[in-house]
Order: sequence, then C-alpha cells, then structure tokens
Amino acid sequence: MQWPVHVRTGSGRMGLNKSGLKLAGDMVPRTEPRSAEQRCEPRHEGVVERAILVFRGQDHLVPIVNISSRGTMIQSDLVPRIGEAVTLQFENGVRVQSDIRWVRDGHVGLSFGHQIIFG
Repeated sequence: MQWPVHVRTGSGRMGLNKSGLKLAGDMVPRTEPRSAEQRCEPRHEGVVERAILVFRGQDHLVPIVNISSRGTMIQSDLVPRIGEAVTLQFENGVRVQSDIRWVRDGHVGLSFGHQIIFG
C-alpha cells in the first residue's frame, strides 16, 4: 500500500553544517563496516515505489529503495556530487528539495530539506 507524502516545513534546509558549506563530492572509501547504527529513525520499504529526480535540469524516473521522514535511498546509475542539490517529486505532485549524501553501487542517498509526513 502506498501512502501520500506531505512536506512539513521546519527551520530551513538540512545541511552539513550551519554555514551551508558542502562536501566537495569526493567519496572516502570506508575501511571497516559501521560498528553502530547511525540512523536516527527506521527506513520504510514499499511505502513509495518511485519518484522523479530532477537532476541538473533533467527529470529521471527512479525507484525508491527505502524512505524515512528525513531522507531516502534511490536506485540510479547517475553519479551526482556529494552535497549537490536536487529535487525529488513524488507521484502525488509533492516536491522535496534534497541534498546528495552518498553515492555507492547504483544507489544514491538523499537528505530531505524538510521533514516529510506519510499518511
């Protein structure tokens, strides 16, 4: 079952720090697996099947692997820069400004600019 997505406006865009600086985009390989869970909330699978990623001015239909109120993992062969701003548009027309958090093995992690609410 799919749930509608709504945007909750908050204190502004989520960034890497308060000054708005972003990473250069070079990936730093992880030498060891994470020893502890670093996520602040669970990810949900099957809630949203796909969305349109607006990347460098072009629309790309992408599958949603999992989603939370603060971000999502998409499946894509695109190779954006870490920190690059993109827009994700859901099937109900809701658009969410997002930042690229990581890129790995055909998957891309996005951090939403605002918290979203399912339901």
